[in-house]
Amino acid sequence: MNERLNKILAKSGICSRRKADELISAGKVKLNGQTVTALGTQADITKDKILFNGKLLITEKKIYVLLHKPVGYTTTIKDPHAEKLITELFPDIPERLFPVGRLDKDTSGLLILTNDGNLSFKLTHPKFEINRIYEVKVQKGLSAQTIKKIEAGGLEIEDYVTSKCKIKVRSRTKANTDLVITLTEGRKREIRKMFSLFGHPVINLKRIRFGKLELGSLQVGKWRYLKRSEII
Repeated sequence: MNERLNKILAKSGICSRRKADELISAGKVKLNGQTVTALGTQADITKDKILFNGKLLITEKKIYVLLHKPVGYTTTIKDPHAEKLITELFPDIPERLFPVGRLDKDTSGLLILTNDGNLSFKLTHPKFEINRIYEVKVQKGLSAQTIKKIEAGGLEIEDYVTSKCKIKVRSRTKANTDLVITLTEGRKREIRKMFSLFGHPVINLKRIRFGKLELGSLQVGKWRYLKRSEII
């Protein structure tokens, strides 16, 4: 069955479909001996010979993992400068997994890893508006006015503007505020930057839910395979 090359690369666990388009445009993919750069090119992995960086593309068994990421681990597969990588937490899995989105080094909580690039695309692209829910503790008491401004979105942070979000305050004192925040996109260090903008540095940040997947009672540093019903 013919499919777009970017989808085939994603299904093979190479990367997301968006990244696959970049790799195709850069001439990293060959189809039946010919370098392909045209986006939208179709192929049949069961019949055609597809090479990525000179290696034959083989469809891998799809693996889906839910990890309770600890603080101090970098969300990358390879990084010579990182002290600790998340891959150190599941050394016995033979398949090459990559994280769906990111959690920064100082953030803990739910992280999905897979070799299914198509699923990764659907979970991370802003157009699908998949909820991400975090427990957050910030310095000082957070005013109702500040909460409304953050929830409304439209805040200019570096090279982007924030989207709307939902905030629920769990407790508040003069020293700090505990809250739960729901986002539909996950930009790099966005939560930390939003609250710092109003003078409330983040003390603790933990993701507890991604879409319909919940962290639950999974202990810090532990992981489990997703159930079939969760994958569906």
